Amino acid sequence: MKRCLLFLFLVLTLAAPACANATTFGAEVAGDFVNQVRGWWSPSQVMSSLNALYAAGGRVGRADSDWGNAEPKAPVHGRHTYNWAYNDMIVSEMAQARLRWEPTLQYTPKWGQVHRSNVLHLKSGRFITPLPPANNKNFAAYATAFMRRYGVRGSFWAAHSSLPYVPVNTVEVWNEPDNNHNWGPRIDLSEYARMYEAVRAAVHRVNRGARVVTGGLAWTHSSLPRLLKAFEGKRIDAVAVHPYAATPKATVSSVRYALGQMRQYHRGRTPMVVNEYGWTSVRGTWGSTNPKHVTQYVYEALVGLSKLRIAQILPFEWTDPSWGLSGGQFARAVAQITHGRL
Repeated sequence: MKRCLLFLFLVLTLAAPACANATTFGAEVAGDFVNQVRGWWSPSQVMSSLNALYAAGGRVGRADSDWGNAEPKAPVHGRHTYNWAYNDMIVSEMAQARLRWEPTLQYTPKWGQVHRSNVLHLKSGRFITPLPPANNKNFAAYATAFMRRYGVRGSFWAAHSSLPYVPVNTVEVWNEPDNNHNWGPRIDLSEYARMYEAVRAAVHRVNRGARVVTGGLAWTHSSLPRLLKAFEGKRIDAVAVHPYAATPKATVSSVRYALGQMRQYHRGRTPMVVNEYGWTSVRGTWGSTNPKHVTQYVYEALVGLSKLRIAQILPFEWTDPSWGLSGGQFARAVAQITHGRL
C-alpha cells in the first residue's frame, strides 16, 4: 500500500505545474551604478540599496555591461584590450550583497558600430541611439572575455576569493532589439537573431551551462511573433519580454499572450523571462500612473505573474523610489509567494 501511495504521489507531482518557488525574483538595479559613477551616490548608499533588495527577497540584479566603455579602442592585429573597472565594480558590489548579476551585454563601441546614415537623436542632444555591431565576431569576443572573467571559475573570482562566490550564469544579449531607441532606425530581428547566435555560441564555449537570454522585447504583442519567426530552426536558451501596460491585469494578460505564442511556435519548453515592467508615480513621464496606485500595482503584478510559468520576474526599477519597489510591497509579495501563502 505504501508503495502504491508513493507511486501516486510521484505521478501527481510530475503532472503538476511548476510551483511559484521555481521563479527567481529580482529587479533592475542599473541606476545604482550610474548614480555611483556620476558621484550622486556613495558606495555605501549603493550597498544599502542592494542589501535591501536581497532582504526583500530579490536574488538577482539586472544591469548593463557596457561593451563600449570596456573596449573603447579597436583591436590591434586581432588582439582585444579591455578595461574591466566598471564591470568589476558592479560584480563586486553585487556579490557583497549576495546578489547574482544578470548583465545585459550591449552598447557597441563607436569603432565597431554598423553604419546608419539616419541615426535617431533624442531632443536632449546627449543621447545617441545604440547601434548594433558591424561584425558579430567582435561582440562574441567581448562575450567570451566577459564570461572568462565573471562566469563560473572566472579569473575575477580567482583574484577576489574573499568575496562571496556568485558567478554570472545568465546573460541577456542586447536590450529591446525591437525598439529604434535601442537598435537604430532599421529594426531587423533576423539580423538580431544572427547576433544572438554568435554571442550564445561564444558564451557556451566558456560556460556550457550558462543561459543566454534574448533581449527583452519592448513591444510584446507585435514583436514576439516576428522574433520567433526569425529564430525558426535556431536554438534559444530563454526569451525575455517587457510587458509594460496600464494595469497589472493587462501586464499579466500580455505575458499570457507571450506564453501562448511560445507554444504556438513550438517553444513551450523554452523559459520565459519578464525582466522589465512597472509603473512610476512621476506624472507626465513614460510609465506613469496615478501615484496612489503604484505600490498596489507592484504587489498585484508580482502575485499575478508568479502564477504563470515564468523563470524570472525582474520589475523596473529598484533604484528610483517612484517605481514603488523599495517601499515594502515587493518584499510582501515575494514573501507570500515564496512561502506559499497565496
